[in-house]
Amino acid sequence: MLFLAVVLLVLVREGSEVFGRSVGGHLSDEFAIDVTKLADSEALMTQTLGRTQRRKSRKKRPNFERKMKDLAEAVHACGSMGFTDMKLHKLRNTSVTCNDGSPAGYYLRRSHGSKRWLLFLEGGWYCFDQASCRNRWANMPRNLMSSKGWPDRKKGSGILSPDPEENPYWWNANTVYVPYCSSDVWSGMSPRHDKDDFAFMGALILQEVLRDLLPLGLKNSKTLLLSGSSAGGTGVILNLDRSAEFLRREGSSVQVQGVADSGWFLDNKQYMPTECTETLSCAPTEAIRRGIQWWNGQVPERCARQYSKDEQWRCFFGYRAYPTLQAPLFVIQWLFDEAQMMVNNVGTPVDKEQWNYIHNLGVDLRKTLTNVTGVFAPACLAHTLITKSDWMTVQMKGVSLPNALHCWEQSTNKVDRPLRHNRHRKHREEAGPMADDPSSYANERKDRRREGKEGAKDVGSGDPVERAGRREGRRGRRRNRRNRRNRKQRSLLWGKVEPQEPTCVSQLVDSCPWPHCNPTCPKLRNPFTGEEMDFIPLMMELVGIDMNAIAEQMGMDPDDLVRMLTS
Repeated sequence: MLFLAVVLLVLVREGSEVFGRSVGGHLSDEFAIDVTKLADSEALMTQTLGRTQRRKSRKKRPNFERKMKDLAEAVHACGSMGFTDMKLHKLRNTSVTCNDGSPAGYYLRRSHGSKRWLLFLEGGWYCFDQASCRNRWANMPRNLMSSKGWPDRKKGSGILSPDPEENPYWWNANTVYVPYCSSDVWSGMSPRHDKDDFAFMGALILQEVLRDLLPLGLKNSKTLLLSGSSAGGTGVILNLDRSAEFLRREGSSVQVQGVADSGWFLDNKQYMPTECTETLSCAPTEAIRRGIQWWNGQVPERCARQYSKDEQWRCFFGYRAYPTLQAPLFVIQWLFDEAQMMVNNVGTPVDKEQWNYIHNLGVDLRKTLTNVTGVFAPACLAHTLITKSDWMTVQMKGVSLPNALHCWEQSTNKVDRPLRHNRHRKHREEAGPMADDPSSYANERKDRRREGKEGAKDVGSGDPVERAGRREGRRGRRRNRRNRRNRKQRSLLWGKVEPQEPTCVSQLVDSCPWPHCNPTCPKLRNPFTGEEMDFIPLMMELVGIDMNAIAEQMGMDPDDLVRMLTS
């Protein structure tokens, strides 16, 4: 074990120069390795073998790539022994509890030296009154309301994985998994009043997790990616600004960004309206309307200002809250979300009315995403994505979710201006409901460009030194454009094409109008047999979909479309 620790230290030392150049000199942020579990102290290892190893490395530096391969194998071996699992910690504030009064907590995997943190909120539906909560207690997994059965360790997958092949951008971040045991979409601030009652403290649980993490390195870190799936994704939307403000009050300058996976729901009418007696069939609008009072639910402050006290439940729906958020938010949403289908009582589509409802559901959801600057929305019938091991397989325009999310994260990190002055981070104040005209955003951009040109005209009477500086800047930009054109012409003249820089794309919404029209969608499985099913052939058989009409809408040959969807 001691030998492995020494190898790790030597590899990090020798690789610092290489990795420092690739990440702007911040080796500890992008290539942090936790060796604390492998030996008692670095001082002991340095005293034992440090000087000898440094002299050998100066005389002969072995191939770095080979060493990295050895390192990966060693880390993999450590993972198989449980060193990369997340460890359970109960909250220090024992008054903040799960539904049943048991202490809430979180799972943590440290990455010593890294200043990046990834915090994930678990999902799992909700309950909204005494009857639905009693039913949840009796029939749902008990760990969704109590911490008494939580295991001491938890493995991570997808964006929580410590494997760089499965999770290429966040594998070495400090990783936190917060189990969902409050049944309130992470919004509640209602304590338990007696032993037969339930507590709803989701918002307080998240706040106390952040408080406990501050002395563990979060306070002086650079970024916190607050993420969640399903009810946890909605919880990110509800708590993003509040968490950023809490950390600022606690003296931290960490930049907070949000990732909401499958938590962007619509408050539209159900296909078949039903009485609100069960969670899975109750209309979301009615369930949240009741729940927010039952939980003492909290919504983003700026969104709450737009509604009366009785209407603040509307802020649980992402497209209504998003324009009011200050912190950056990336939205991951299937255009045909299984949970949305369930609460809308669509059922298995066996007639054209159901099929048309599903189609219009995708159209409505797509409208709400028009002005979202960071989004990944494939036209698939599924639910949740970021914690699945195969989260890299779904693509749009050849871009996978990890690449789109990393692109968005880096673009928001580049701007260091204060939040309120950063137009890249601040969401549109005027964004309206999903029925609003999407062209309004384009008109606003035209107005801003027009204002910019008029403002430029007014600057002409400024300081001569400032004018000269602006002229020089314009000349430099023109020179750069000419140089780029000349390089391109020379390359074409000599039959060479210069390599193009990879395109960074973080706004991806499928345009095809039907579920699973994206060929990279995850396979559907028969819930009884577990066998894979192809959605399109099934719908062609049951409903008689007109593939010619679909192909015409997509500008494709019908035969090519069928081959694409069934391959």
